[in-house]
Amino acid sequence: MAALRAVFNFLVLNLVFVMACLPVVTVPLACQAAMISLERWRAAGEDRVVREFIAALRSRPPLRTTLSAGMPFVVAAIAVEEVHFFFRGGTAGDWVSLGFGVAALLGALASIGYVLLLGARHPLLAPTDLWYLSVQLAVRNVLLTGPLFVGEFAVAALLLLLNPALALIGVPLGWLCLLRATAGLGVRHSGFDRLQGT
Repeated sequence: MAALRAVFNFLVLNLVFVMACLPVVTVPLACQAAMISLERWRAAGEDRVVREFIAALRSRPPLRTTLSAGMPFVVAAIAVEEVHFFFRGGTAGDWVSLGFGVAALLGALASIGYVLLLGARHPLLAPTDLWYLSVQLAVRNVLLTGPLFVGEFAVAALLLLLNPALALIGVPLGWLCLLRATAGLGVRHSGFDRLQGT
């Protein structure tokens, strides 16, 4: 029964999460709320995940949360566009711009998980502090968690491109669970657990 309840909670939370992401501009807010719900489910045993998700959406200031969690998403989107634009190269300047775009994309992908996890665990952190700590963690763990984050994004994107219906049966929330686990690994590896008291 516990396993069935866990599967049910996972699927329902995934559905609510996907619905909250549909307006697109709400993606950072929905990701942060889902991460909070996952944290309370896994760490505190709170299995009323939809209630926790809705409570997180309502209790967090929308503008501040969107700004805090949305910055790496915006950087990643801009970097994807830059990589796409300069992909065919040509001049030396094009190749340099492509290199900067790839570096920015990898940096953004490597910090999104940390932004969401630290934002869930430390809601009082100012956005600038949150970004600074996330980038610091991403740099410190670039060889440990960097490839994992990139792989998680690539696999999730590929699965959704091949079959968008997979969004309804767990891929988005599964991706978020993997981000949470990878970011947690990086936090523990860097000794950032002491932030629990901040």
